[in-house]
Amino acid sequence: MELQITTLMEDGDHREALRLMAEQYSGPVKRFCASMVGSLSEAEELMQETYIDAWKAMPGFRAESTVRGWLFGIARRVCIRHLRKRDRRAGLWQRWFGAGDAPEPAGEAAADLDERALVRKGLADLAPDLRQAVLLCYQVGMDGPEMARVLGVKPATARKRVSLGIGALRKSLRPLLMEPPNSSSRQENPDEQAEDPLPAAAGPRIVRP
Repeated sequence: MELQITTLMEDGDHREALRLMAEQYSGPVKRFCASMVGSLSEAEELMQETYIDAWKAMPGFRAESTVRGWLFGIARRVCIRHLRKRDRRAGLWQRWFGAGDAPEPAGEAAADLDERALVRKGLADLAPDLRQAVLLCYQVGMDGPEMARVLGVKPATARKRVSLGIGALRKSLRPLLMEPPNSSSRQENPDEQAEDPLPAAAGPRIVRP
């Protein structure tokens, strides 16, 4: 699929290339955007913005990276742009009306202290560069060189950001890693190992919002 999309872009058939790109990557791009901004309700619009920007950028595509890396690089920039706008809006609201009256993000329910809420909070608390690296590695499944091209850093730097990010996540998710209080069934099987929500290998499910 990557080769087919690349060939279509090089041949100038951008409409078909975009269609195949959306067919292949819409789900991963939407999950990435949701995890980047901490809002599933905003992810759909950000995914659409990503494809609009990709359409505009296709004439300049030079196949210096994979199509996936190129597309997620665009998604990353779209999310960063969105976060900056959201931060500015929040700052203006606080200046005008006070922090206590700031509205909740649209479509977001009150956070329950369940596993998904804890993971979302852990990701949101990460420094932006660490969060991006963790998501690209564990959610998208990128290796060091591809991830480094998306982030614009050296592979060693990208891998270090992943390591630091996972370390910070493990600390923030310590309640999730501990045995839950209602674990009578686990006590009957003491040899059974609890599943680690942050495995050393790729574990994309844990970073979905």
